[in-house]
Amino acid sequence: MVSAWTLIMPGVMTSILWTEALLACPRVSVARGPTGTGVVIAVQNEIGWLLTAAHVAIDERVEVAFTSWQSYPDVAWYARQARVVARWPQQDLALVRFETGGRKIPVLPLAPPWARPKRFPAAAWSIGINSEGGATLRAERLEAREYVDDAGKEGVFFWRTAQAPLAGRSGGPLLDAQRRVIGIAVAARASRGYYLHHDEILAALLSSHYKHLLPFR
Repeated sequence: MVSAWTLIMPGVMTSILWTEALLACPRVSVARGPTGTGVVIAVQNEIGWLLTAAHVAIDERVEVAFTSWQSYPDVAWYARQARVVARWPQQDLALVRFETGGRKIPVLPLAPPWARPKRFPAAAWSIGINSEGGATLRAERLEAREYVDDAGKEGVFFWRTAQAPLAGRSGGPLLDAQRRVIGIAVAARASRGYYLHHDEILAALLSSHYKHLLPFR
């Protein structure tokens, strides 16, 4: 088992904490639609809360497929009653609520606002579903915090990374060294990756009364 986890985490020291981070990032899909990744940011009273890209969770009902230590990369179980409870199209962000069925699920919390990178380039890590259906960890280089104004609409802040997310990684998290979420994979442009900025995620949750999902006050 150790060698298998090492192979899916090239260039990064394998640890229980990082492998558990992979288990917090299930496959997210809809009927006759795209397949992407999500990240569990909180579990409260057997209810899980997951962030993903809005262009992945295009329907109200979504399929959320988790793997496990024993089954990786195969599916071990599916979340119950998974549905989109909030969507922010401009930010390409969606929040999914699901029932855990009493299972213990690893959580990757959002980083506090004062902990995000401020100097560039900066190191980060992303998790996303690969072509075999399993979540993998990839080292990223943050190049900048970029403001994108699309066709005259209100602009949005993103992290720009040196490499674009591969197919299936949309909706997956961008993490700091403490395995805290600082971004969500949403786009690629000119071989660069674009992850929704941490500040945009926090603002979206706070504006829609989801403050209880933040691990800080």
